[in-house]
Amino acid sequence: MEQKRKLNASGYRGIWGKDLDQQISFEYARAFAKMIKSNGGKKILIGRDTRKTGPLIFQAVKNAFGKEEVEIEYAGILPTPSMVFLTKKLSFDGGFMITASHNPIEYNGLKPIMGTGLLTNEKEAAEIQKLKEELTDQEKIFVPEEKDKELTFDNYKYRRLHIEEVLKHIDVKLIKSKKFKIAHDPINATGSLITKELFKELGCEVFVINEKMTGEFAHMPEPNPENLKGLSELATKNKVNIGFAQDPDADRLVVVSEKGEVLFEEYSIVLAIKSVLSKIQNENEQNIVLNMSTSRMGRDVAESYGAKMNFAKVGEPNVVDLIKSTNAILGGEGNGGIIFPTINFCRDTLVGIGLVLELIARENKPISEIIESFPKYFMKKEKYPAPEDLQPAYKKIKGMFPEAESTEVDGICLSWPDSSWVHVHPSNTEPIVRIYGEAKTQERIDSLFNKVRLTLNGK
Repeated sequence: MEQKRKLNASGYRGIWGKDLDQQISFEYARAFAKMIKSNGGKKILIGRDTRKTGPLIFQAVKNAFGKEEVEIEYAGILPTPSMVFLTKKLSFDGGFMITASHNPIEYNGLKPIMGTGLLTNEKEAAEIQKLKEELTDQEKIFVPEEKDKELTFDNYKYRRLHIEEVLKHIDVKLIKSKKFKIAHDPINATGSLITKELFKELGCEVFVINEKMTGEFAHMPEPNPENLKGLSELATKNKVNIGFAQDPDADRLVVVSEKGEVLFEEYSIVLAIKSVLSKIQNENEQNIVLNMSTSRMGRDVAESYGAKMNFAKVGEPNVVDLIKSTNAILGGEGNGGIIFPTINFCRDTLVGIGLVLELIARENKPISEIIESFPKYFMKKEKYPAPEDLQPAYKKIKGMFPEAESTEVDGICLSWPDSSWVHVHPSNTEPIVRIYGEAKTQERIDSLFNKVRLTLNGK
């Protein structure tokens, strides 16, 4: 049985007309406004991705904030990382991003942002959910406007602030000197304009597909190899140095090599780790944070530079919390999420692009050659419909592998001395259970997955 959707640390996402509509958007926005007001706040920044239902949600959110007598400023179509950065940079008391990130086009969603420049964590999301459930019948009344109204304007000033911050923290002169040729797929969404402007600042020649910000995604929005064949062909045809793909709210980054090969999404954070650590001349040990489902390549590369790896629960806010508590220099997730806290406490593709370009400029090597130098693992990622109660399955899985070291802070994660590991946990964004794992050989990871699958299937 599918559980009722709730706001969590990854926000709220739902299929339009089924799990999400103007009424649901209105109630969550009103609850968020109440929380902001309870903390003494009074002004909120609103942004959205390019999905067709965005203006309808904007109308509902604007109405809700008006009912709570909270001031708003509309930032227009922007990446989620830009919204997170601007909320803090411009001293807003909160931000509200309308996006379903990498979910299919029939979805939309809500991402509340705190005035500290952080996406809501589990505790804050639970507080908003509680406030929503406590709304009175009178407070739930939402009357849609007769016509969909949305401000249309050039939000260049907002884009510029984010770009300038990225440029401060990378070697612009070095990157410019390479005159890189780049292939880019922003999937008709928020990364289209702002990323093109960043490339221009870095002196790059850019070849783009799916550039128009129509919200009519040219392919499935999750940036994985089967969805990025067009970018691969673009890179090969134009003999580029590197290619980049973003998801609809531009918080996930996937890289394409000079050979046109779409690199496994796990490589993005490993490239960023190498970029940051290889240019630091610091005797003090640096902390790096990854989530528990991320490839151990990142750990191996970090430790080769004397850094310490820390593993967080899956979910961007959980990674951010551990980055803050360990004062980490970098963090991220294997889904293409790069978090560079010097600029932003969230996944940020503009930062990721800057760090990767700086790395290949400094190394003076093709991206494929850098990738070849990384430790080799065989990784599997699968997902299944989530049972209502996963605890019995976790118990069986643990019993099946008594020799493994187990951690149960986020589902169950098993690890072995040969660097093999398997992580089983419920998704934060879909009613599914995810199985991620890795080993030094394909046979080893296949064997582990086969046993876990049998347990989840009740055998």
